Amino acid sequence: MTPLGGRIREARRNAGLSQEKLAEQIGVSRQAVTKWEAGQAAPSTENLLRLAEALHTPLETLLGTEPDSRQALAEQIYALQKAEARQGAEQVLTRCKRNLLAALCALAGWLALYLLGRIICGDFAGSSFVGWLFGTDSKYYLYGWLLTSGLFWAAMAVSVLPALFGKRRFSAVTFAVAALGIPVGEWFGPDPANAPYGHGHDGWLLWCAMFLVSVVSGAVLERLAKKGVRLRSKAGAVWLAATVMACIAVIVLRLCTRPVMTGS
Repeated sequence: MTPLGGRIREARRNAGLSQEKLAEQIGVSRQAVTKWEAGQAAPSTENLLRLAEALHTPLETLLGTEPDSRQALAEQIYALQKAEARQGAEQVLTRCKRNLLAALCALAGWLALYLLGRIICGDFAGSSFVGWLFGTDSKYYLYGWLLTSGLFWAAMAVSVLPALFGKRRFSAVTFAVAALGIPVGEWFGPDPANAPYGHGHDGWLLWCAMFLVSVVSGAVLERLAKKGVRLRSKAGAVWLAATVMACIAVIVLRLCTRPVMTGS
């Protein structure tokens, strides 16, 4: 226990307040008061002023400063404010580094997906390396359509940019579903009934619908995480099940509404 923590505990007991009641009066959690009293954390300048008011104790008493030493009190408050500002700047820098790393990881995932598609779908033998790497030709419909339409890069931007603002879960969900949507769309996309009309593949529709599901699902997951809900919790399991069921529903709905081929 630090001297400050001991003085806070003594003043609280003298005021006849429990940790819960004191925390309620100054607008913090009970755990915060416990840490202050145990010396595991120090209250901010604002919370020190609130403590003094709630405990009906002069700020000088909490800080261990003589009542007539106003200059020393001002110096202590100034030192606390500088420490808070420094700590805040360090937290912002750490958060920015973490967000940048998350965005780079998301970008690396999308680029790896692009390269994997070029390896599987591209024709390396019929073009130069540069032509193969940056081309839009494809042995399979959906991957080629995503490239020629520019939707692959647009989806990548939608997925990666939020990570720069701390939305790492959103980026992960949208990437995972977008990657899964390519083989799913390719597998369930062929539509022979509409082939004579130039619409012989619905993979684009399946992929777009699944990506929209991932956008909504990722936003919901970010909201749950903000409330402290973990993926391994019951609510997290419900979210995961809802996302999977929504993707399956997209496939089933399209298959059920697809026209049936009839003989000529």
